[in-house]
Order: sequence, then C-alpha cells, then structure tokens
Amino acid sequence: MDEPLAIKEEESVAGSFENAGSFFIGIFNPTVYRCPCCRSVYKVILGPGDIFLGEGRRNCSHCHKGFRDRSKEWPVLTSLEQFFYLFPTVVCGWVLFALIICGLLAWSEGALGTIRIALLTASFFVIPLMAWFAVRGYQIARSIHRFHLDRSAKAA
Repeated sequence: MDEPLAIKEEESVAGSFENAGSFFIGIFNPTVYRCPCCRSVYKVILGPGDIFLGEGRRNCSHCHKGFRDRSKEWPVLTSLEQFFYLFPTVVCGWVLFALIICGLLAWSEGALGTIRIALLTASFFVIPLMAWFAVRGYQIARSIHRFHLDRSAKAA
C-alpha cells in the first residue's frame, strides 16, 4: 500500500504587503508541513522551499501513522535543488543584507575604516554563515552515507 504524501501549506504572514508587490515577500511566507492523517504540524520553514534530506518517509509523532515527507537523499537531487538546499531564501537574504551593510559602512567610513568593516563583517555575517554551511555539510555527508548504505543493502 502506498503511503499518503505530506500536506504542504504556504502561509501568508505579510498579506498587506502582497498588494504592494514587496521584494521581501518570500521571507514572510512560511511553509507549513502537516501529517496527511491527523494534520499535525511536523515542520515549519521560512520561504517557499521544500528541499529536505532524508529517506522520504516518516511516522507522525501524534497519530503514529506513516507517510511520505517529500525528502530525498543528496545524490538524487538535481544541481538546482542542491543549490537551493545550500542557499535558501533566508541565507540569500542574509548575504544580500551583509553586502548592503558593508557597502554602506565602507562608503561612510572611507579608506581608513576598512579594518573595522572587515572585523564587523567577520563577526556579524561570516561566522553565522560558516556555522550554517558546517551544519549543512554534516547533513549532506549523512545523506550521502545513508544513500550508499541503502543501495548496498538493496544489492545484497
């Protein structure tokens, strides 16, 4: 028997901004994933992305029924899906915000303030991004390992 697919709902927190066509609407639209049997929430993310690493199924923590959760392993993802897994909307917004802030600080400080700008950038923007990519790298390594274990188990 084929298991049901998880329910994906895109919530709108910024309804008043939608009519104005705001550039930042993607950040204010969380995506909620629910169990298809009891409709309990199992994942909430910011933005419209739905790229998750995993075996592709899970059991609900409330009703304990199994369902497909839309996840795939890293080797199965397309290169575009891999890019959006590493750089979701929030991370792209963070990088854009960092570039704007650094540009404004460099413009206001002049050539003498470049050391302060470099330290500010490293402490406030680069360190969180390094942590983000370290966690994502660990998740990717686990996904590749699971994928190869599953293939070797099926071949045996």
